[in-house]
Amino acid sequence: MRVRVTVIAAVAVSIGLVAASAALVVSLRAGLIAGLDDSARSRATDAVSALRRGDTGLAVSSTGGESSLVQVLGSDGQVLASSPELAGVAPLVPVPAPPGAALPDELSISERDYRAFTTFAVGGRTVVVVTPMTDVEEAMVQLAGRVLLGAPVLLVLICGAVWVLVGYTLQTVDGLRGQVAALSASGLDRRVDVPVAHDEVRELAVTMNGLLDRLQRSAQVQRRFVADAAHELRNPLAALRARLEVNERADDPDAWKRAAPVMLQDTERLGRLVDDLLALARLDESPRLRRAEPVDLDEIVLAEVARLRETTSITVDARQVSAGLVHGDPGLLTRVVGNVLANAVRHATAVVQVSVATVDGQVELTVADDGPGIPPAERERVFERFHRLDEARARDVGGSGLGLAIVRDAVRAHGGVVSIQDARPGALVTVWLPQEVDSQQP
Repeated sequence: MRVRVTVIAAVAVSIGLVAASAALVVSLRAGLIAGLDDSARSRATDAVSALRRGDTGLAVSSTGGESSLVQVLGSDGQVLASSPELAGVAPLVPVPAPPGAALPDELSISERDYRAFTTFAVGGRTVVVVTPMTDVEEAMVQLAGRVLLGAPVLLVLICGAVWVLVGYTLQTVDGLRGQVAALSASGLDRRVDVPVAHDEVRELAVTMNGLLDRLQRSAQVQRRFVADAAHELRNPLAALRARLEVNERADDPDAWKRAAPVMLQDTERLGRLVDDLLALARLDESPRLRRAEPVDLDEIVLAEVARLRETTSITVDARQVSAGLVHGDPGLLTRVVGNVLANAVRHATAVVQVSVATVDGQVELTVADDGPGIPPAERERVFERFHRLDEARARDVGGSGLGLAIVRDAVRAHGGVVSIQDARPGALVTVWLPQEVDSQQP
C-alpha cells in the first residue's frame, strides 16, 4: 500500500508539474512578447510623428543592435528609409500590410529573429518596426533550465514526504492491528491504544474500542444467558429425575399414576422453556422479520382471551378491543399477545382489562391487571432475560423470566415499542405497533 500510494502521488505530481510548467512557459512568453509589442508600438508612434515633421533621420535612428529597428516603405513597396542595421535589407513585409498590429510571423534578419509591427504614415507610407527576440529566447532558455532542474527535485521531495507520511500512518495502523489480533475471547476487557493526534487513525482506534465494548457486553450477556438457561433447565430436570427414581424404587403399583400429573407439569415447563429459548435464538439470529403480512391484531387478541378464559378464573375484560391492522409475523404477534396476557393473568388478583385502539397511525395494545404492580426501578429490568421480581419468584412456579424478553425483542422486530406504567393498582403494559394501511379501503 505504501508503494502504491507513493506511485500514485508521483504520477499525480508529475502531471501537475508538467501542466504547471507548460502554463508558466506559455504565460511568460506571452507576457514578454506583449512587452515587445508595446515597445514597438511606442517606437512606431514616434517614427510616424517624425515623418510627419519631415525628419526622416529621426524616424529611422537606432541606438544599437538590441533596440527596435525601423524601415519605411513606399506605397509601391520599395524601401524609402531604414535604420543603419537594416541597410540593404529587402522590404521586411509586403505592402499593403495590416496596420496597427503585430505580424504573427517572426522575421529572421542576419541570423537573428525579430518581431515586426506595422503602421501607416503620411502619404501612403508604411512604417515597419522590428524588435529582437533575443531577450525572449534567453528568458525561455533560462526558465526551461530551471524547470528541468527544479521539477525533478520537487518531485523527489514530495514523493519522499508521501513515503514517510504513509509509512508513519501505516505503522500506527499496523500497531492497532497487532493489538486487535492479540485479543481473544477471554481478553475482551483490553482496549487498543488511542493515538494523541486528532485524525482518522484516532477515530479508527476509538471505533475499535467502541466495538470491543459492545463485544464484551454481548459476550457477558451470552454467558449470563447460558448460565441462567442451564439453571432453569436443571431444576425441572432434577425434579423430574428425582420423581422417576422414587417411583422406580417404590413398591406401590399406583405410585406412577399419582406421580404422572406432576411429571407432566415438569415436562410442560421444560417444553415452554425450550420454546422460549428457541424463540429468543431466532430473534437474536435475525432481528428483522422473515415473514410479514397484514395481520388483524384484534382477532389475535380475542382468540388469546378466549383461550385464557378456559384455563383461569381471572376475569379478562376485552370489551374495549377494536379493529387494529398491523404488518408483521402472525406467529410472533400471537406470542407477544399471549405472553403479555399470561403475565397479566399470572399477577392479577381478580381482573385483567384488555384494549386495542388505533391512535395517530399506531395500533395500541394495552393490558392492565389489578395485581401488586411493578416498582418504577424494575420496569425496564423485567424485560431482561431470566429476570423476575422476588414476589414473582415466590408466586410464579411456571414462568421462566423469558416472556417479557420475547415480547420486547419481537415488538422491536416489528418496529414497535413496549413499555410498563402504573395501573393503580397493578401494572399496565402498552404495546405500540405501526398501523398497516388497508389497500382495499377507498
